[in-house]
Amino acid sequence: MSCATVPPKDIRALEALVRERGFGWTLPKQGKLRRSPVPSGIGWVDSRLGGGLPRGAISEVTGPCSSGRTGLVLASLARTTQAGGIAAYIDTTDCLDPRSAGQAGVVLERLLWIRCGAGENARRDQGKRRLSRMDEAWQTANLVVSAGGFGVVAIDLGGLSMRQLGGLQGRTWARLKHAVEDTPTALIVLAEKHVAGSAADVVLELCRERTEWHGLLGGIGIRVQVVRHRARGADSTGLESEA
Repeated sequence: MSCATVPPKDIRALEALVRERGFGWTLPKQGKLRRSPVPSGIGWVDSRLGGGLPRGAISEVTGPCSSGRTGLVLASLARTTQAGGIAAYIDTTDCLDPRSAGQAGVVLERLLWIRCGAGENARRDQGKRRLSRMDEAWQTANLVVSAGGFGVVAIDLGGLSMRQLGGLQGRTWARLKHAVEDTPTALIVLAEKHVAGSAADVVLELCRERTEWHGLLGGIGIRVQVVRHRARGADSTGLESEA
């Protein structure tokens, strides 16, 4: 019992995997379902978003390490895969723990885990030209999103330096925004800071307010700020918290 996992060292191999697994036909590309939001799996967040994360659009989940951003995205992946949908996780720094994802409720058999940079030492030894992790991430993101068969696609940029994140140009995000439009996919970007600019329809900013200890860890208080929600016609702000 494991997720489908692939290092994107060969984009053609990834294309073949998408065709082989039928990911391009898992969800309908037209109809009412395509525009219904994807629940995050956390009710008090969905209430702020009018039901969840929008399909056919980019949503950003931002915050420092241990802010709860990964937990929120895993909850969304869990909700989607438990409902029978297919999800993808583009792991730019190869840091996803599949055991933690499984414990969070993600159905691993319905998750495509794309590990950027995996096996790069072997490729270097073979004298092959090596794409940067960022190049791998964007090539695979555009391929997977364009397939149209994923309920959720998450791109994890956590752990990248601000210099690396700052190298992402506006046209990169514009191409990704164009790729996800008119698909049933909710595209989620995880990062420490807001990086997608105007391409993001929703921007959530998370931070940890407190940690409670009762012998063992008792609970974590998370603050969520809705920095942007374009579907409501303008940027908006709001706060919710949950332990």
